[in-house]
Amino acid sequence: MALLVLWAYGAAWAVELPPPASRSVVVLEVRNDVAQAQDLAHRVVGALARNTSLQVVDAREGRRRFGMHLEAEVARCAGQPDCLAKIGQRLGVAEVLLLAVSQLGDVVLALQRIDVASRSVAGRVADSMPADQEADEARVLGWLQQLYPPETFKQYGHIRIHTDVSGAHVYLNASPRGQTPLRHPIRVLAPGHYRVLVEKAGYLPFQATLLVMPNTTVEVTASLSPQARSTPWYRRWYVWAALGAGVALAAGGTALGATLSREPPDRTRVPAVIEVR
Repeated sequence: MALLVLWAYGAAWAVELPPPASRSVVVLEVRNDVAQAQDLAHRVVGALARNTSLQVVDAREGRRRFGMHLEAEVARCAGQPDCLAKIGQRLGVAEVLLLAVSQLGDVVLALQRIDVASRSVAGRVADSMPADQEADEARVLGWLQQLYPPETFKQYGHIRIHTDVSGAHVYLNASPRGQTPLRHPIRVLAPGHYRVLVEKAGYLPFQATLLVMPNTTVEVTASLSPQARSTPWYRRWYVWAALGAGVALAAGGTALGATLSREPPDRTRVPAVIEVR
């Protein structure tokens, strides 16, 4: 979630903005009679899903959206960006990542990113490896890091906060994030620990420390309890003044002293439900 701060006539107010949507990419493969490295596209899909914030569409999902003739259409495009972008448009993705596999002794690999909106090539990388060698995750990541900018490899999760009180201020790691009700979840880097504070005048504050993992949403439902207006009896000045003056009350004094020696009840813990989805 982001906040846009607007200024007019010396006053400022915050407008809550929706979290940025993850960019989607489909991984397509074309082979030139190559039997080796059959799981290469699967490895590329896995590396993207585990190490980036991209929404990844694999070949199976692509066939479900496009039809069983998807591979034939990809082959017909012969690597042309405009043709591949039309396929990406039908699949409802922002990018096409084409993996072309051929063999000239060694297995030759060529990857290119096609931006669907501009119908242009956003990046290319080529490599080769012995026919009897498998591409491990480190090698696949090396290709992807040449294709994508560094920020692509940041992963995110979300924190969604619900309360039964409107107008409560929400803070994340001491930074203000708006007032309840929040219409959108808060997008955060993951994995990471985050301190959540929800407070409003006249209510006991809610505080929690959360662990947010990539591609998960932590749902926090907190009930803010009204703060007692009257001063608790054990904080009233005349009780402590009497004790300081050495007032002793025979049998009653022992009971009073025992009661005062106990810790006051903890009223700062607010009932809450935290779920990870």
